[in-house]
Amino acid sequence: MDLIRPISRYLIIPLMRLKNRSTDYKYLDEAERAQYMPPEAITALQLKRLKAMLSHARANCPYYARKFAEAGFDPEQVTTLEDIRRVPILTKADIQQNRDDMLATNIPREELVANQTGGSTGAPLRFFMSEDSVYRRIANTIRHDRWAGLEPYDKGAAIWGHRRDLNTPRSFMDKLRETFFSRRVILDTSHITDAKLAEFVERLNREKPSTYVAYANAVYLIARYIHQAGLTDYHRPKSVVTSAEVLTDEQREVIEEVFGCPVFNRYGCREFSVIASECEAHSGLHIAADTLYVEIVRDNQPCQPGELGQIVVTDLHNVGMPFIRYRIEDMGMLLDQTCSCGRTLPMMDIVGGRVTDFLVTPEGSVVSGAAMTIYFIARVPGITQAQLVQTAVDRLTLRLAVDEAFGQESKQMIEDSVRQFFGPDMHYEIEQVDSIPVEASGKYRFSISEIDPVAHLK
Repeated sequence: MDLIRPISRYLIIPLMRLKNRSTDYKYLDEAERAQYMPPEAITALQLKRLKAMLSHARANCPYYARKFAEAGFDPEQVTTLEDIRRVPILTKADIQQNRDDMLATNIPREELVANQTGGSTGAPLRFFMSEDSVYRRIANTIRHDRWAGLEPYDKGAAIWGHRRDLNTPRSFMDKLRETFFSRRVILDTSHITDAKLAEFVERLNREKPSTYVAYANAVYLIARYIHQAGLTDYHRPKSVVTSAEVLTDEQREVIEEVFGCPVFNRYGCREFSVIASECEAHSGLHIAADTLYVEIVRDNQPCQPGELGQIVVTDLHNVGMPFIRYRIEDMGMLLDQTCSCGRTLPMMDIVGGRVTDFLVTPEGSVVSGAAMTIYFIARVPGITQAQLVQTAVDRLTLRLAVDEAFGQESKQMIEDSVRQFFGPDMHYEIEQVDSIPVEASGKYRFSISEIDPVAHLK
């Protein structure tokens, strides 16, 4: 029995919110109502908040005042969500080169909250948030956590790889806050070995968190370790929330089978926090449309539902440093469907993750590098880790960490698979390595491609 749970729920968390003058619970009430609003009401809310953000950005952010003028864009003339397409897309390079000009001049710098990305595909991106938008993000996260049965006062496990997120409590007061307020069991997966996997399982058995919130590949490795070791006496949570990395069907199957609970996939990033999440129906990801406006584009043109493209997001609340039409460099598609759960938030799906996670074939089609990596690990004997690297349309390197089971049969299966998925004109080589380390962000790069996949989409 979790004896700390009621103390946290009824005493510690209310007192901490009062002390910090937090507004997340007020915004949580709004978020809970918004998820069941009629679709036209959600659209109207997005449009209202979008117009306010655009007007604010032009009036208070030199970068946007300049960009809007160059594009001949007038926020006062916006009448539909689609009108935002006249605003140039924002890139990571734009932010790095113009960050100071993107800050709102009507908000003191000391009132802004600094943040930065993990830098999984390059240099970290440093940015700022208005305090109000931070509380809205907290409320949005709580709403999505609740879909997986996780409340703020429940003990959860953070199976995470980014050291910046995993500051281990050092002082006595830090440990008290960790025990009674944030209630996280922290597992640092930035470096994983068999010994650490055994340590993770033992810690989870001892702490018994109700939900695991995890890097997809990290919790998959724990589940696979439990399965291969033939363990039977281990903790089974009531749900697993996966995020930060691509979750393949094979990974989901293993995680659900080992832990005996549903997996709730989630899509988000540091710049926006939670963007979309699975509900209990597991039929797609509900977009947090009350706080964000999400577009799917190809060559800067809107994609139709079900059509793969690049994800572009506008934050409707971060007035401190507006992100308007920011291209995340992830790939996905909008879904033209309603969910059986009753929630009316629009839906999307993530396909393959980062743009650089996609590989291209000489014939002009694209292949998910994440799916292929897991395919090799799951089906080819002796492969313990894999990473695919593409430097040309017809050149592929398979970086493989292997064990004693890797032999001629394994090599033949790789040959057959490469021909099946990439065609007869793909040249490949196998590079055996001791291990494949995670990136500085703590994430695992399934594949690295120097080829633009968007140009090859059919």
